[in-house]
Amino acid sequence: MEENNIIAIRKIDNERANDAFSYLMIKTENILNDKAKTNIKFYKSLSSSELERESFEEIKNACKDTPFDPKNVELVSGQKFPDIIAEQYYGVEVKSTKYDHWTSTGSSIIESTRDENVENIYMLFGKLGGEHAEFKCRPYQDVLSEITVTHSPRYLINMSLKPGETIFDKMNISYDKLRTSENSISQVREYYRKKANKNDQMPWWISDNDSEPINMNLRLWATLPESENLIITAQMAILFPEIMNPSSKKEKYYRPALWLAACKSIVCHNFRDSFTAGGKIARRNGSTLAKPLPHIYYTLHKIYPRVKHFLLDNYESISDYVSEYNPELLDSKDKIKTWTNQIQNIMKPKSHDIDLMDFIENTTSLELTK
Repeated sequence: MEENNIIAIRKIDNERANDAFSYLMIKTENILNDKAKTNIKFYKSLSSSELERESFEEIKNACKDTPFDPKNVELVSGQKFPDIIAEQYYGVEVKSTKYDHWTSTGSSIIESTRDENVENIYMLFGKLGGEHAEFKCRPYQDVLSEITVTHSPRYLINMSLKPGETIFDKMNISYDKLRTSENSISQVREYYRKKANKNDQMPWWISDNDSEPINMNLRLWATLPESENLIITAQMAILFPEIMNPSSKKEKYYRPALWLAACKSIVCHNFRDSFTAGGKIARRNGSTLAKPLPHIYYTLHKIYPRVKHFLLDNYESISDYVSEYNPELLDSKDKIKTWTNQIQNIMKPKSHDIDLMDFIENTTSLELTK
């Protein structure tokens, strides 16, 4: 294979050039594994930056009897992705773990610092735990099993992954197509949204709503000012009408509680108490009721003006959420009517001897029992 340099081979047969790169990485893997067995303490103690330097040197050594020129192997760690670039078009990303397994957190799915010329990337992975360090080299896209989140969406690495088990197989999209897509984050979020259990799971780490970025700091529901509390409660009532059910079933709070944390960065540790505590309604419009009403009607009275505001005047601000969580409203020509019908079915006001629409439109004051 040394009869031509790798650039010349690429011009004639790109597949042959890729095979040569694969051969280079196999040689590098063998060299590192042989040395790790004879210099156990040194390799087990390597830091991530030291391993990158060591891998860089051994890749250059492995260039012997290949079309790759060691002078054209460059360590660019911290500047660009991947960590090592060979002959302009080939890259090596170096990862490691101090534990005795073949998994770790990888690089960002965005690849914003990717070298624009690199076409073929291998993962060089060092497992530094166990009796002695071990190394594996595999095509980058073949070892990415899932996506997780630290400060940004990142790949999970599994060097023992079998063919057909990558995140790209699961998403039914190629690595190159996803990485070059203009909406890669949206595609990833949609995949995890569909994968999640609709009742008790929700992707929390990526917002689809550019006009409402997620707060970097978590807040507690109990500390919100009343004005913000009412606005968010109105939004939750629109998106998750089940929250207005007078029953005490805790399941009705699952979806809104997840949405509150995922999309608003707000944590509520006592969701049920926030909506049911505070007594029942004893008087309406100055008159004593024959049968006290559940507290949820008091909540409905307070949020209804804001519900109307969102559905009539500011619908665009919640339309993305509506399409995902309450799509029945999406194509409705009369969103207020559709929503009130949903509330009618959920609250079942007849069981409380009350006309819901009359209550919504004509209530001026309410008094709660102590």
